[in-house]
Amino acid sequence: MSRGHALPTVEAIDIPGRYRHILPRPQQPNFAAYIEGVDLTQPLSADVKRELNQALLDFEVIFLPPQRITLDQHVELASVFGPVAPGAFFPRQSGHPLVEVIEFDEHRKPEVNVWHSDLTWLAEPPNGTVIQIIEPPPIGGGTTWASLSRAHDALSPGLQQYLAGLTATHTWEISGWRDALDRLGGPQALAQALTKYKPVQHPVVRVHPDSGKKVLFVNENFTKQIDGVHFRESRGLLEFLREWIVQPEFTYTHKWEAHGIAIWDNRSTQHYALADYWPHRRVNNRVTFNRVTAGATTSSTYHQIVGQSEAAIA
Repeated sequence: MSRGHALPTVEAIDIPGRYRHILPRPQQPNFAAYIEGVDLTQPLSADVKRELNQALLDFEVIFLPPQRITLDQHVELASVFGPVAPGAFFPRQSGHPLVEVIEFDEHRKPEVNVWHSDLTWLAEPPNGTVIQIIEPPPIGGGTTWASLSRAHDALSPGLQQYLAGLTATHTWEISGWRDALDRLGGPQALAQALTKYKPVQHPVVRVHPDSGKKVLFVNENFTKQIDGVHFRESRGLLEFLREWIVQPEFTYTHKWEAHGIAIWDNRSTQHYALADYWPHRRVNNRVTFNRVTAGATTSSTYHQIVGQSEAAIA
């Protein structure tokens, strides 16, 4: 008896009927689309901005061809998708506090090669991120994205129903950030963070507020436990979901070119930065954005995090 199982049929998005100003080329069924027809060195029209937003909802991660843009243009691109947010604990470009720099080389080993959605330990995680690779390694260094909606839809109906009634606890405390805070700011910074940033709960199955897709919203980096069940049941469910989500049928690996750009929806994807290039150098800039209707709470929390991390780095 075969162990294989056919995935649910996916109704293809009507690209010619929906898009007039850009051309998406999905790499998986309705997932991970290369976008043609966008020159970021020129002001974007309202129609192009609208279709870029639609493409992000349709395909969850989109890629723009390599092009040299300024840091201001990078921030402006992120603002197409929502209010720009300060981001996380990474260093900043000088004079551009909203642009994070993620750099690894022979002196600093890669440390983001873990499956995650960004900052799910916040009550309102960010909507997404615009990343540009400034200096790719000579070989390797790709990034893989997983579709949380495709992973959900491929589950059996019974398991979908069961998971829909559960919540999970998310916390930064179980991630590598605990060691990073201790290293950068010492025990006092770690103690302050433990006091300020308490664990939060999210539904295991979230309904995307803009696309209506159902997504599996757990990840191995920040999800601590399934709530309200025996710890062995929680452990088993999280291990199953971790392996289920990252099956090749739900993932796409992007090979970077210098100055290439990716934009992902943090609500419907996980990502994993491959560390196969070390000890070579890899440098990228990234800008985070929130939902258009997001309240002040998220922005305030971000600013507190960034302020603390910058103080620790200084």
